[in-house]
Amino acid sequence: MTWDQPITDGTKRCPRCGSDFECKVDDLRNCDCVAIKVSLPVLKILKDQYDDCLCPNCLLEVADSAQSSAA
Repeated sequence: MTWDQPITDGTKRCPRCGSDFECKVDDLRNCDCVAIKVSLPVLKILKDQYDDCLCPNCLLEVADSAQSSAA
């Protein structure tokens, strides 16, 4: 699976930490990728580093780390 061919529902495995999480790309109002604020430059870096979406915990870690680095 790749960013260009996402699983549209169901369970995914996070490529960063290996944990399973529920993909909600078909329900964007509840999708963690939309709910967790990650800057566009950081999202571009993640796309280059990983083949698929990250779990909510990893997204939060990355977002928090990026904000801390910018401060």
